[in-house]
Amino acid sequence: MINILKNWDLFLPQMVIGSVIGALLSVIGILLVLRNMTFFGVTLSQAVTFSVAFSLFMAWENELAPIVISMILIFPMLLLRKNNSFKEEVILGILFVFFASLSQVLLSLGGNVQNHLLASYFGDILTSQVKLNSLSVWLALFSFILYIALFRRFLFLSFDREEYRIQIGNPILYDTLFYMILSVAVTVAVNLLGSFYSIAHMLIPVFTLLPFVKSTRSLAILCILFSILGTAGGFLLSLTGINYHGEEIYFPTSSLIILFMCVLSFSFILVRSLLKRF
Repeated sequence: MINILKNWDLFLPQMVIGSVIGALLSVIGILLVLRNMTFFGVTLSQAVTFSVAFSLFMAWENELAPIVISMILIFPMLLLRKNNSFKEEVILGILFVFFASLSQVLLSLGGNVQNHLLASYFGDILTSQVKLNSLSVWLALFSFILYIALFRRFLFLSFDREEYRIQIGNPILYDTLFYMILSVAVTVAVNLLGSFYSIAHMLIPVFTLLPFVKSTRSLAILCILFSILGTAGGFLLSLTGINYHGEEIYFPTSSLIILFMCVLSFSFILVRSLLKRF
């Protein structure tokens, strides 16, 4: 294992970034599940992957470029999603393959887009060069604080939209804020850590813990802890090499984090099933 104590300054920023972004995504995932928007979140991550690849292709080095593109893309997606002429899953499925195809088209245009596009899918915290004081990290932190501050209002809006309209008024402002926070969080996560990482943290903690708790506050806290545990556990496992044909092999960090979270999730579900039988 790589000596973490001697090299903590190399690993700490990546671990903190992964934990913060993962925690934000895990709490956002609660409302995505409650609003029946799970597939929307997956499709959004694909759209964000395209926006990141497109920004790289256009040589827009500003960190805000993919965030702005994602914010622009999310509203047509919402309009199509609410189109009653078609089933929501059909529209989102079409959008998913549409953005995936657009990303693939960029590959044929050359440049270094292919490497960046693969990184947008799989990512790797360990090799990330992002710093803790980068604009992306500050945006993620700001989004997290704003989301927590408005969580009850977002929750009220998710459970009973008509009652919210009667008691408080038109929900368009807070709807817009929610989707802005969602697009910022997913874009930062995809840009730094990959789309698979963002999808895993949005879905796995909620999927695992929702059957165990009834309070949304407790669920949010447990999702954050689960996300941080998954990030730290997978991160440490990725620093443990295995000997394969005389070579020391180290597995990609982001992928091991996702696998570690899946194993934790299945373990929780298995224990719960066994306890129900006895």
